[in-house]
Amino acid sequence: MSGGPPVLIGHPRPHAAGPLRDVLGRLGVRDVTVVDGGGLAGALAAGAPQMLLLHAGLPGFGPQLMAELRTEAHLRDLPILALGRFPGGRARAELLRSGATDLLARPLTLAELSARLSPHLENRRLDRSLQEVIRSLRNHHSDAVQRMALARDMQLDLLPDATLCRSLERRYGIALDSHFESSSELGGDLWGARPIDDRRFALFLCDFTGHGVAAALNTFRLHALLARSDLPADDPAETLRVLNGLLVGLLPETQFAAMFYAVVDVAADRLVYATAAAPKPLVRRPDGGLDVGPSCGLPLGVAAEARYRNQCLDFPPGSALVLFSDALYEARGWDGRMFGYGGVTDLVRGLEDDAPDRPLRCLLDRYFTAMPRLLADDLTVLWVSRTGRPTPGPD
Repeated sequence: MSGGPPVLIGHPRPHAAGPLRDVLGRLGVRDVTVVDGGGLAGALAAGAPQMLLLHAGLPGFGPQLMAELRTEAHLRDLPILALGRFPGGRARAELLRSGATDLLARPLTLAELSARLSPHLENRRLDRSLQEVIRSLRNHHSDAVQRMALARDMQLDLLPDATLCRSLERRYGIALDSHFESSSELGGDLWGARPIDDRRFALFLCDFTGHGVAAALNTFRLHALLARSDLPADDPAETLRVLNGLLVGLLPETQFAAMFYAVVDVAADRLVYATAAAPKPLVRRPDGGLDVGPSCGLPLGVAAEARYRNQCLDFPPGSALVLFSDALYEARGWDGRMFGYGGVTDLVRGLEDDAPDRPLRCLLDRYFTAMPRLLADDLTVLWVSRTGRPTPGPD
């Protein structure tokens, strides 16, 4: 079946879709097709677009239409965005359960519309690009190294860049340092941070089973899910519950993920977090003591009915939060002995005197003096220090 246009718009009055075309054009989309309710089925039968925008005024619009679209094999992974006025929470929830990827609730300025469409377009481009890289790797072994390097670069692009990290540091009075190291060309770890408001930001670290192409593809899946506007980003336990419900239907059998998700409140000097089988977080207090937070909850993608619990730790200025994937303590040294969780806590405690500027670099230098550099699993370590009070407002 031939492919459809990059974006297909279903609108009851196609001549009134000009503003949508303009916004998409500014986002780099040149091929846009607009049809009314009578032309929608034929346009979709011609091939799946990269994105489908449905106006709520279309005849027959509703949960049943969403469900019918999702029964078509070539439309199951298609981003379907609904634009309109949605009367209440129950109606919105039903649309999302029936298959809508996101709801664009009016009134909506053109700038807001652009901001909401942009991540969906970018995630679709990334997903298609990754799939193309993987297909090329399987079909063209002669240039496998070059293609794998491209895929790795794409995966690294999912991580927060230096500009975002510096912005978060200034806005919230923190210092953010990270280390990401995959055991093969592609890995199953992903971390990120994003602002919530002038006093709170979200921070997460996720570790998918395995490594290589399959694990990397799962990080792209998670990255796309985290861009959804209906995630309760300020409630860690609820965020994990929603992500788990989505991943149960997406992850192949035997694949799952451990995840830590936290909301750091720099005004209240605390962090609220939830875990899905993730390693226990460490908070190094200003006096040098160490708090080890509890961890509970099933891995993501195992059971649809899994529920998660919020935990709270004090996080005042002068303290530091240390997060890591399980490779840090499950790795075995030259003598064959596992480093262990106790080895990690001892390592963090031992940094209090001689690593004021780059504690993470010092931690890893000490770690790799005892451990072989070639790890059997992907390794991610985050060190977040409270350096002062935040600077209100975005940069």
